[in-house]
Amino acid sequence: MASSSPILDLEGLTLEVNHLPRAARFYHQVLGLEIVRLDETAGVAEFRVNTYQTLRCWMPLTRRSSDARLGRLGARGASHLHYAWQIPLGQLEAAKATLDAHGISWREIDLGNPEQPDPTVYFFDPFGHGLELRMVRLDPHDPRAPHFPPRLEARPPFALPVVGLREVALAFTNYAAMKERLPRAFGFACAKEQPERNFAQFTLGPGPEEDGKFTPRRWLYAWDPQVGLADMLGGEHACVRFYADVDEVQRLTLAAGLESLRDDHSLAVRDPEGHVFEFIAALAR
Repeated sequence: MASSSPILDLEGLTLEVNHLPRAARFYHQVLGLEIVRLDETAGVAEFRVNTYQTLRCWMPLTRRSSDARLGRLGARGASHLHYAWQIPLGQLEAAKATLDAHGISWREIDLGNPEQPDPTVYFFDPFGHGLELRMVRLDPHDPRAPHFPPRLEARPPFALPVVGLREVALAFTNYAAMKERLPRAFGFACAKEQPERNFAQFTLGPGPEEDGKFTPRRWLYAWDPQVGLADMLGGEHACVRFYADVDEVQRLTLAAGLESLRDDHSLAVRDPEGHVFEFIAALAR
């Protein structure tokens, strides 16, 4: 594997939902995301998160996949996914007030320490996905800045002040095999494990980094099936999109013998546990 990870950043993810109009309303009204596509025939809603990130919701329909291009790989959307949003430093109280105004229950957990608190808010969408709001320092000169740094986004006054997707947490039945496979077969950079449970953290960038301290970096969390913080679960059969050096990721996945397809848009690879990872070239920023 190359000494530097070919994974550059998080582009987006697909959520599985059971009512598409309700999903469109929730993610537009609560998160303030712009709806760029709402196709009830295909069962797909697409949202703009920012210039470089997207969110998709997919309502399963018989004999359909979440993306026709990826049908051969059995692409779906994640069920009961725990994932996180970035909000600007100092905006957590306003976010809690917004959740209260929408009648949404939330829970606050401090992920920091007495010297440097890192209060974080957790809540659920109508479909059982666990959302997290994590404060981030918006400094384009931060050496921890991801390939596409988060920037202030114009949101409606009734919506949360989200600026980007931060992390996605996936469940893997065979934790040991996952821990070996993700760096070898895809190039993900493992930052750390937790000693008290099966939990691995992968930096979505050129190498492993420390999380916390309001970092703008994006992350992939991977654990065995378990209930995590705020009663949230890791996603199953997820479809997650990453910016990457696509040629290098393809070299790794071919060497690992994983099922994949490549077209002018991306390289898509099916992980043995049923997740589909899509790798997209980062052409400009």
